Amino acid sequence: MKTHSYNLFPKPLVLIGYALIILAFVLFFLNLYSGKSESILNDLVSSIAIVFIGLVLVSFRSKIIIDDKSEIVIKESDFLGLTLSNEKIKIPHGCDRIFIKQKNKTGTGYYRSVLPVSYKFKSYDMFFHSDKGVVRLINTDCSRAIKIAEFFKSNLKLDYTLELTQ
Repeated sequence: MKTHSYNLFPKPLVLIGYALIILAFVLFFLNLYSGKSESILNDLVSSIAIVFIGLVLVSFRSKIIIDDKSEIVIKESDFLGLTLSNEKIKIPHGCDRIFIKQKNKTGTGYYRSVLPVSYKFKSYDMFFHSDKGVVRLINTDCSRAIKIAEFFKSNLKLDYTLELTQ
């Protein structure tokens, strides 16, 4: 089996996660040794909360595993080494390429009545393409989609096609 692993969050957020972990320890020790701390327990709890947020940003990972023998692709999501989800996708018989299609998505925030927020972003859906149709693999950002497609190209000898919309 061949594995391609990547962080779920983009690199800037992973770096922010590491910074939050370091910041939590620094703030706890500064409050502890400065003498201005009102409650060590409150400082400890707030530091643990900041460390947990940093750990979430740092340690959520996704894996794509190719099982050559059974022609299955396994998508796994991990947090701190624990598997949270495990999805098996059958590679269609006669698969000739990976198809990547750009979608422009719009949405609104959950708290629209309080703060109306709308956003637009580009998503890239990946499909296994065969003469019988397509099988959805994953949706992600452009750079990650190309890296995953290169992983499939090197391991399964499947070329990829990128379709961009205007």
